Amino acid sequence: MTAAEPGNGPGIVFYGPTAILSGANSVQNNYFTLRFPDRLETAAQQLGNVVLAQWRQEAALRGLHGPAPIPVRWRARPGGEFGDHPDLTTGPADLVDPADSVAPVAPVEGSAADLASFAGAFLRLPRRRLVVLGGPGSGKTTLAVLLVVELLQRMREGEPVPVLLSLASWRPRVDHLADWLDRQLLREYPYLSLETVRLLRLGRRILPVLDGLDELPTGEQSVALDKLNALEDGSPLVLTCRTEDYAAAIGSTEVLRSAAVVEAEPLTAEEASRYLLRSATPQHQTRWRPLADALTADPSCPAAEVLTVPLMLWLCRTAYQRPAPDRQPGDLADRCRFPTPEAIESHLLDSLVPSVYPSGPLPPPQPGRRTSARWSREERNRDPERVSRWLGFLARHLERSGRPDLAWWELDGAMRLVPRMLLTGLLTGACVALVIGTLDGAAVAFHDTGPGPARDLTTRFADGFTIAVLDGLINGLPAVLVSTLAHGIAFVLRDGALQPSRVRIRLVGRTAGAGARSGPEILARAGIGLVAGLVGGAGVGLLQGIGRALTSGDAAWYRVAPVYAAFFGAVFALAAALTGALMAWVESPVTIASAPGPRDLLDMNRRTVLLQWLMIAPVFGCLVGVGSRPLLALVHNSLWGIRLIWDAGYALRIGVLSAFAIGLGTMLSLTAWGQWTVLARTWLPLTGRLPLAAMTFLDDAHERGVLRKVGAVYQFRHARLRQHFARTPVRHSQASEHHRTI
Repeated sequence: MTAAEPGNGPGIVFYGPTAILSGANSVQNNYFTLRFPDRLETAAQQLGNVVLAQWRQEAALRGLHGPAPIPVRWRARPGGEFGDHPDLTTGPADLVDPADSVAPVAPVEGSAADLASFAGAFLRLPRRRLVVLGGPGSGKTTLAVLLVVELLQRMREGEPVPVLLSLASWRPRVDHLADWLDRQLLREYPYLSLETVRLLRLGRRILPVLDGLDELPTGEQSVALDKLNALEDGSPLVLTCRTEDYAAAIGSTEVLRSAAVVEAEPLTAEEASRYLLRSATPQHQTRWRPLADALTADPSCPAAEVLTVPLMLWLCRTAYQRPAPDRQPGDLADRCRFPTPEAIESHLLDSLVPSVYPSGPLPPPQPGRRTSARWSREERNRDPERVSRWLGFLARHLERSGRPDLAWWELDGAMRLVPRMLLTGLLTGACVALVIGTLDGAAVAFHDTGPGPARDLTTRFADGFTIAVLDGLINGLPAVLVSTLAHGIAFVLRDGALQPSRVRIRLVGRTAGAGARSGPEILARAGIGLVAGLVGGAGVGLLQGIGRALTSGDAAWYRVAPVYAAFFGAVFALAAALTGALMAWVESPVTIASAPGPRDLLDMNRRTVLLQWLMIAPVFGCLVGVGSRPLLALVHNSLWGIRLIWDAGYALRIGVLSAFAIGLGTMLSLTAWGQWTVLARTWLPLTGRLPLAAMTFLDDAHERGVLRKVGAVYQFRHARLRQHFARTPVRHSQASEHHRTI
């Protein structure tokens, strides 16, 4: 298909292939301009369409496209405390309309109810740089979403595509902003290629709308401002941040240069009253009239104090949207039922979960975008009561710890040490028993080369099952004891939760500045290995002797059992001590602050743990299988009058199986990811305190505005929200019928 439109010059401008037909003996005297699709423009327009569809849908889910938006006023803050020189932010500009190019640019300010005027003022800025400030719940993210939609709706050819991205995953000390932008765009819009992303960025066709400077670690917020100020030619961007965090950041660096600054102003009681009446249909305004009149009559009443916060005003409108005979909006103005602002807040927060977690079906995925992390499989059939229970568990955990930071590696603090040790040991022992018992049982069932008559199939499987159970117990019980003790010892030595650490293997250049383990740390790791190996080896040896006695009926094996215990204990202790010391020596920890986010840190720690397992297991297996030979020679192949036979095949079997067991035990009992697996992926879902996909649930809560990210940890969006979930018993909310989301 070919499109055509009038051009600025003579003739017609055609886009795409064009065919010109002329008849015989005739001459065409028309002039045409052929314009072939520009790759950069095509990519920008396609991205713009995808982003617009994304945020239109998200705005609808959050209830932002209502006929009467909350009238949050955004006041310009030129110069002074937060802004740059006025002539750099509101001087003459290259305006869209050349007729206005001599006029001074008006300050960017206005109301969320009139985004068209606000967006127009932004587009007339010389550098199109904007900082959006406000307190918790003031509507910064809402403004960013609506501004992106408005800018995309009026985007013209050659203009940049506004893309809203959360800043929580950027680490300015580690990542260049350009590399981080490329990764985020590829992650959010996987249809893009890296080449296309770089083409758009280098062609200045991306307008980053960066949400949440306050979600960076405190020490990196000022560094982020330095990096943003270092962008070439003062590239356009929008930045949102809590006011107090921005004030703290610019205390040690410069403000965002050439950027206009707006800050949310508190709503007045009269504005809240008008909004409640305006957002109701004429048929239902009488229900809202008592509350609206109370706000106007007494602007200092508890209801007015609460409802002048945009979040609480939105919750009020959502909670009472549908008529109910026993619940009227005017009840909030009753000082007998709600004597304090805190009582009203608690009542409204009861409706938060059913408001932001709709129980209906999710919208279909959008073309060109990654699949949302919002729930999957059976968790789509969620209900507000379960979500409230999960959030309540997390809030109570934070209240007990006395800290606002929700770190996934500290969830083990939700369980006392001794039960956690037992749980870790039992899970490790069960895994070891299942794997080793299954392998040994299968070997007996399918390998029939011994003397005597051939066994029938039933006998072989019966023998295999017996050996599977016996060897499972022989190896599983010591694994339970070893993992239990190892986790307890590690917790006591560290005086707290196991920290996730990404390790670099450094064989050269090992200096204190490179983060190498200290001598005491290496000795401590060797000590843990020594104790764990001694206990585990002694247990395996003792149970192996007893098992032989039970299966053979020969009581002489009871005298062999202590000898096996001593020999296995010595071999395993030396191997585990050397392995632990070696791993500590080659490790070089990287600080948690360098992780881009909670999920990224979890993934990084999982990769580290698996790498350590792949390194520990072969080393330990070789030390057990090969290192036992010198120990046998030292005791002249005999101990306490009992001859020890240790052939190569038996040594290989013991080395491989012990490598698996020690690797699994180390992973589950001595690493942060292992404890996350034991608790958040096993125990807590089984007891109903978290969903099975716990990290997906946390990511989803962040997307819905319940949690915020601060570096590698989560926090509840507001302290009052955390306190509410921690102290309010889980119950069905009558507001569960509402399906709109924030």
